[in-house]
Amino acid sequence: MRTRLAVTAAITAAALLGGGLVASQALAATPSTPAKARLQVVGYAEAGSTTAKQLQASSRAVTTVGVDGINVTSNGSGLTPVAPEALSLLESAHAQKKKAELLVGNFDGALGDFSPAIGDRLLGSPANITTVVNRLASEVKAHGWDGVTVDLESLTPRHPAQLTDLVAKLKWRLGASKSVSICLMATPDDYAAEGYDLEGLANAADHVVLMAYDQHGPTWTTAGPVGGQPWVASSLAPVLKAVPAGRIQLGVAGYGYTWPKHGDGVQVSDSGARALAARDHVSPVWDARQLEWHATLKNGTVLWWSDAKTYAARTAYAKKLHLGGVAVWSLGLSDPLR
Repeated sequence: MRTRLAVTAAITAAALLGGGLVASQALAATPSTPAKARLQVVGYAEAGSTTAKQLQASSRAVTTVGVDGINVTSNGSGLTPVAPEALSLLESAHAQKKKAELLVGNFDGALGDFSPAIGDRLLGSPANITTVVNRLASEVKAHGWDGVTVDLESLTPRHPAQLTDLVAKLKWRLGASKSVSICLMATPDDYAAEGYDLEGLANAADHVVLMAYDQHGPTWTTAGPVGGQPWVASSLAPVLKAVPAGRIQLGVAGYGYTWPKHGDGVQVSDSGARALAARDHVSPVWDARQLEWHATLKNGTVLWWSDAKTYAARTAYAKKLHLGGVAVWSLGLSDPLR
């Protein structure tokens, strides 16, 4: 799963260094896939931890900024206020002549993770779906967002049709001039079990974002790549069967994790991972099969991270498969995108 650890990468590194479903789908215009379009590059920005300077550092590559700044409320019937920092990122993106999509999720701050319960409360109620869609449309209109990214994660398999319904209604409410993207948690197994109807979502959304990261993490697996290439390929295969390649954006990690011998591991930025290895005079190892770096510190802590070299490899892979683009989480953690 993709988690948003409650410590910024900069702080973490410093600490370590010091120690009605069918009808509604029909209403949504079926998106078209332009032939031989430029590879789109989405850079996600977290309100409160990604700066305008970090956006600028990746400006040459990024075509769209996905701003993480709003969530569904705990009862599933509303939205949290848009963070002021999110509006600042919107302004910065537009100043750099980039599109900006507002990312809405079911992240629960008290839980510190994405909430299946919030997802069920939202998707299990037609009234809640309508209310959330209308409020998102109002927010887009009020502040001039270029679209919405729906990032509902850790869903139960109870409401795949309702998720498609939400995306279709949102697309219809926003209109052809605004984009709607849907994020998928990557799995090589069964997307239906994750709560996704791939074909339905392909018809409802402009872009399908495969979050091909968090294959391994410090609180849910032993040490391993954040998103190793074999796992990425096997997770992408069923999506390619259901979604036109030109509408798929391949998610790429721009961060790493630590696995200490004792205690909990943490998320680190790309520069933070390299700094930890340099502190211990450890040479990182590039895994040519996984397309990621790893290192073992003197105290036994294992690190894996995905950086600019991984990004270059995944971008080449996306072009080879004629995908519509790549999507990097996140600009506040990753090397600048080129």
